[in-house]
Amino acid sequence: MRTMNMQSRTSSLFAIIMAGGKGERFWPAGRAMRPKQLLSLTSEKTMIEETVQRLFPLIPPEQVLVITNRDYVEQIRDLLPIPSENVIGEPERRDTAPCVALATALVRRKDPDATMIILPADHVIRPAKVFQDTLKRAADQAQNGYLITLGIPPSFPSTGYGYLHLGADTGTGFYPVLEFKEKPDQATAEAFLKDGNYRWNSGIFVWRADTISEAFRRYAPDLGKKLDAWAKGADFIQDFASCRKISIDYAVMEKAENIIAVDAPFEWNDIGSWSSLRSFLPLDQNGNASLGCAVAMDSSDNVFFSDDGTLIAAIGLHRTAVIKSGNALLVCPLADEQKIKKILEKTKDSFK
Repeated sequence: MRTMNMQSRTSSLFAIIMAGGKGERFWPAGRAMRPKQLLSLTSEKTMIEETVQRLFPLIPPEQVLVITNRDYVEQIRDLLPIPSENVIGEPERRDTAPCVALATALVRRKDPDATMIILPADHVIRPAKVFQDTLKRAADQAQNGYLITLGIPPSFPSTGYGYLHLGADTGTGFYPVLEFKEKPDQATAEAFLKDGNYRWNSGIFVWRADTISEAFRRYAPDLGKKLDAWAKGADFIQDFASCRKISIDYAVMEKAENIIAVDAPFEWNDIGSWSSLRSFLPLDQNGNASLGCAVAMDSSDNVFFSDDGTLIAAIGLHRTAVIKSGNALLVCPLADEQKIKKILEKTKDSFK
């Protein structure tokens, strides 16, 4: 096992931001060429800008990599204060396991002894200092050959998140992960919350590059072979599309035995829908959240969004999203948000 002092650990710490998602649940603000990570939802900055900024100064800009869809590369390069070559476009969407394999290969080219942080581009995390302190603790523990994930203590019985089933505290503030649980039904989510040994799966991971490489070789050898070839300089453009489409949870994490978790002592939200955005926006006395121009009468608990100066005027609306962006208008009960993707299937390409 290796030990590292603070300076050497930080110098070999890389962050990899996964930014290939489409963000269809935020239509019509989110579009094919303006996915969720490129939206400004909780501040004037886009979500990916906030994700990168909260890593500084723990990780220097030259050690921050973004893996995204090739269609978004130029937009992201224009936004971020990192070297342009650190924004890498995937030829095809193949889910998170091929993304992590590619990122690991690219990091190994730079530093075979690196420790990696893997995180999504579109989460809200506050405060940044507490987040960075948690990453430091995880980076220290990763030197012992663990695959580490950050668990979010659940605040309500969510059916929208996957869960981690944890064992007893090891005495270090880290817990063995006994199993990964898929998104549960309501009764199961309530049981998880009551049990106290379950955490929401944040999708944030910390591990050494050599540790995850070995895990790929053992549990997903097809991807492990590609990873090693890419690390030695093979052109991933040539064969990335041939990778099977699979998540890192299915490919590796649900099979590995050296997984531990640490509780996240910070505010976290993946902002997965218009309704979840309400908790991050100022509310009027009737619980209405607004971004842009909106006037409401006899209305409560709504979300109003207008990014082009259009005034939204509402009378007698309750728990409804009214979203005006570009050439489209969405009016939808917040309880039916999951149907937005079905609407997209019915619209012409000019509205996507």
